[in-house]
Amino acid sequence: MSDDRGELRRLIADVVDGTPIADRSSDELWHTLRGLGLTTVGVDEASGGSGGDYDDLATVVRTLGIHASGLPVAEAALAAWALSGDRAVDDRSRIAFAMDGGYEADLSVLRVPGVPWLRNESGVVVYDSSGSASYVELDAPGVTVHPEVNLADEPRDVLEIRGAMGVPLESAPPLAAARARHALLRAAGIAGAAEGTYRLTREYVMQREQFGKPLSRIPAVAASLASMRVALVQLDAAVERALDALRGDRHAGQAGSAAVAAAAVIASETAAICARTAHQLHGAMGVTQEYPLHHYTKRLWSWPGEVGSEEHSAEYLGGLALEHGEATVWNALTS
Repeated sequence: MSDDRGELRRLIADVVDGTPIADRSSDELWHTLRGLGLTTVGVDEASGGSGGDYDDLATVVRTLGIHASGLPVAEAALAAWALSGDRAVDDRSRIAFAMDGGYEADLSVLRVPGVPWLRNESGVVVYDSSGSASYVELDAPGVTVHPEVNLADEPRDVLEIRGAMGVPLESAPPLAAARARHALLRAAGIAGAAEGTYRLTREYVMQREQFGKPLSRIPAVAASLASMRVALVQLDAAVERALDALRGDRHAGQAGSAAVAAAAVIASETAAICARTAHQLHGAMGVTQEYPLHHYTKRLWSWPGEVGSEEHSAEYLGGLALEHGEATVWNALTS
């Protein structure tokens, strides 16, 4: 799969573009993506996966973002990756992915908020704050799913576990590696949504006329559109750098973690720039239900804070600079 990511992008475009934009997070499309094996990309074929590598998975996630689909391919693939060392997985595996829950005061209840599409799955891979990973069946005693949604109306459910934590996953990757990969996939998804926003905005200002000429020929409009493009290029570069740093690194060392943190910070900034500028350039058209812009910008407003905050990533980079010096952090990000 790694040999031709262009083919992978075209495959997803062919599948998703045949679905109305309002239905690109439907159960029917989710079933199709599962059947194509996209939810097990990055898992060895010997373990039941589709093969390919982490770069391929990032390509899948970014491409889905371009086409305004919020289906949880990233989380399903991460769950399969974490589970595959202990048991076989395949494209029919219905596994959610949850991380960093907090125990309530009596230490007997684990609550993990914001789990994507948990209600539709049969089991969940859970990393708790101690770093332990477990597989939990959702119909097991003591397990409850509380449905919630984010701003984009995507399922972000609360997982509640009372008592035992399911089956321990002895061969699961370390928490730091799982967290880094989750954050980087979210940055890739944001890059896709930002590109979809940019494409739609560019098309609008090139077609819409004011004073007898396209809006794109007005200097202020052209400058605003350029700022979106610059932010997007910067984010793509940060994601590619982080992918390079994590390639072959199962444990997400300091260089990989720093590169992911930088990508996460840039993803949040890019999301804000692209969403704000797109609505400014669209004017009143951009806030109508019928126009497709909101399918992108609601995700740009929702996704950045869901897998660690921009502040947390910035603090991590600042801590590295204080401990090891700015030159060390710079070398980790650029070498």
